[in-house]
Amino acid sequence: MIRIVGIQRNEVPEQEFVLLQNQGSLRLNIRGHLVMSQSALEGADLASFAHAFSDEALIPPGMYVVLSTGVGEPRWTKTKEGQLVYYAYMGRRQAVWDRCSGPIHVLATQHTFAERVPAIVLR
Repeated sequence: MIRIVGIQRNEVPEQEFVLLQNQGSLRLNIRGHLVMSQSALEGADLASFAHAFSDEALIPPGMYVVLSTGVGEPRWTKTKEGQLVYYAYMGRRQAVWDRCSGPIHVLATQHTFAERVPAIVLR
């Protein structure tokens, strides 16, 4: 399960980020996860205070995702300690989390659709 473990609010988009961690025991695809502010839930502009991941990145257990508000290319990198970190970018030219009040939430996809092949009945 992906959880928010830190938030750096800042007026400068390149210095603002949300730190997420896969706290589950399985690799998780970040695609489809939504990070949003309480303001978006309360009727503020959803597009202004939320980000839906479109990246097809598998996050190993215990690894981190840094969601930067600014512009950049998604990539994997290593910390000084050699731990993998995935960097994702919202592509915004102005701060997001600094302009909203209240908590920030991460919503995970619950179900996926897979076309099912009819079962073969054995008699």
